[in-house]
Amino acid sequence: MNKLLYTVGDSFTYGTELQSPENNSWPLVLANKLNFTLVNDAQPGASNDYMLRAITRFCKTNSPDVVIVAFTTPDRIELGYGKHLTPNSAPQVFKNWDPAWAYDKYMSQIELLSAYLDNTVPEYYFLTAWSVPLSNPHYIGRLVEFAYNAPIGPGGHPLEQGHQQIAEKIYEKMHN
Repeated sequence: MNKLLYTVGDSFTYGTELQSPENNSWPLVLANKLNFTLVNDAQPGASNDYMLRAITRFCKTNSPDVVIVAFTTPDRIELGYGKHLTPNSAPQVFKNWDPAWAYDKYMSQIELLSAYLDNTVPEYYFLTAWSVPLSNPHYIGRLVEFAYNAPIGPGGHPLEQGHQQIAEKIYEKMHN
């Protein structure tokens, strides 16, 4: 039986701007390289709130061998299920936004998720799409740095070569 890789993140993990995200996103490239079965719960625009909820729901009924979380910026929230907002998409919501509160919440989410995963899965890794690096022993890097110098789409997302590079870098980090 194949081992199970579970990934969650935002558009960088989903594969936004790829012609075929289901065939070329870095989670699938990595799963194929590892010979793992993949469940990729990434969503374009996903908030960290969504990611924590998705991971805990998935782990209640499944036993992934490896979990990879690609956190997004702290300045993204979710109102209701699936309605992700950013300062660009909903400036009225962010009019009185407190970035220090958002950052503290983000760091608390990371600590809580780390404690949860320590007791739930054998192996896990944290990434950020582009935000500030994390000071967590499971943090392995930033997706934008892993895809450095690769072509990007008009929306700024890595294209196929970038996803290949990301998968290679994660694979290296997993085996160091």
